[in-house]
Amino acid sequence: MNETIFSYDSVNFHKTFSPQDSYITKILELAKEGYTGSKEEISKETGIPTGKTSGKVVPHILYAQYMGLTTHMLSKGKYTLELTDLGKMILENDKYLFEDITRLICHYNICDEDTGAYLWSFLYNRLPIMLDENMSEEAMKKKYKDFFMVKTDIGALKKSYSNGGFFALLNLLDFSEGIRINSAYYKVERLYVYAYALFSSWDRKYHETPEITADQIIAMKWNKRFGFDEDEMLLALEQMEGKQLLRLNKQLIPYTIIRNVNTADVLPHLYELLN
Repeated sequence: MNETIFSYDSVNFHKTFSPQDSYITKILELAKEGYTGSKEEISKETGIPTGKTSGKVVPHILYAQYMGLTTHMLSKGKYTLELTDLGKMILENDKYLFEDITRLICHYNICDEDTGAYLWSFLYNRLPIMLDENMSEEAMKKKYKDFFMVKTDIGALKKSYSNGGFFALLNLLDFSEGIRINSAYYKVERLYVYAYALFSSWDRKYHETPEITADQIIAMKWNKRFGFDEDEMLLALEQMEGKQLLRLNKQLIPYTIIRNVNTADVLPHLYELLN
């Protein structure tokens, strides 16, 4: 049973606005400078529209944070923005967020159960739906309502994965007939994204534990967020083993994974395999 009390604003932080790459880039550029300012000052600095009660500045500050790119502090109406190490890497390598690699790690982070955005996180961590399975929009909305106990606006989530949306080209979710989580194949150029995501989640869930089981990885929804079934998950792990990022012990059931590197060691390699 869910005992957390959710506020309407925390669940619907997006204010109906889906993420836009150009606005997130503007937030990253300010965060690089350690910028401090009100939402009106940020709007003037970046051109991101805002108003007294609504607007796109605050949603995009929060999108950038939920995607793992920035952190912020709010004091007396002013936001202080800082880049994360991931944000620094992305700003340096893909400033305009065009690469699938960039959007994939943003997708992974925004769907994280602990640090992601509530509506995105719920979809992967709480919604009882398997890969390549459809759920009606009515059933989906009921699940959201029953869990959060406040009205939820999933329009921005749907738009972000639909035609023209920030995550659309990843083809991970299909909202054409209710909701469907698509299966996906391992892609060579994304190897270090898979590894970075695995180790960062490992750090949060199993801190200072050098060896975990395949079942624990599945419990983190690591594979599900990439659209991997268990066979594809094993293939990805074997490819990481080939790069000596980890070691697999297949003599145990379930098999176990022993990490060889820290998360920070993987970060500089995120874009390394792009053609």
